[in-house]
Amino acid sequence: LDASVPSEACIYNLAPTASSTAAIALGDALALVVQEQRGFTAEDFSLLHPGGTLGRRLSIRIKDLMHSGDDLPIVNHNQLVKDMLVVITNKRLGTALIVEEEGKLVGIFTDGDLRRVLSRNDNFMMKPASAVMSPEPKLIGPNELAERGLKVMEDHKITALVVVDDHHHPVGIVHIHDILKSKVV
Repeated sequence: LDASVPSEACIYNLAPTASSTAAIALGDALALVVQEQRGFTAEDFSLLHPGGTLGRRLSIRIKDLMHSGDDLPIVNHNQLVKDMLVVITNKRLGTALIVEEEGKLVGIFTDGDLRRVLSRNDNFMMKPASAVMSPEPKLIGPNELAERGLKVMEDHKITALVVVDDHHHPVGIVHIHDILKSKVV
């Protein structure tokens, strides 16, 4: 065996893989400690890295993605179902937001609700919207992160959230497709 030629074992030890991995782990641990000690938040990160994927996820708010104003399918709770279906069709969101006279949200009616009502075979077209609505829709505020909205939708297996103000008045709807198109995930 010629001593001037390195053995295969020596060739594999040229790159110190274990020590570089340990250094990365130590650096990450140190960064987390400093982050906690300084009170560095997700919002701070998004301000420093707004163009990155994580920064974008931490900066997009529900109000940036929601449908609002004339796009909202708002229906009075006394309005007939047949008229409510026209609003749902015209607004193209698959949903009606049911409000009382003062504009406060009292329920929601979705395409899924329509399928359930149809399966019961009762005469629902001449009933008021309040008779067929779901009285406790999932809600979110306009300043919440879009990522949180997506989590609520996933947790409850729904495709839209009603956006309400502090007085429980609907100000928007955010659909799961709006969040997915924004590349929050």
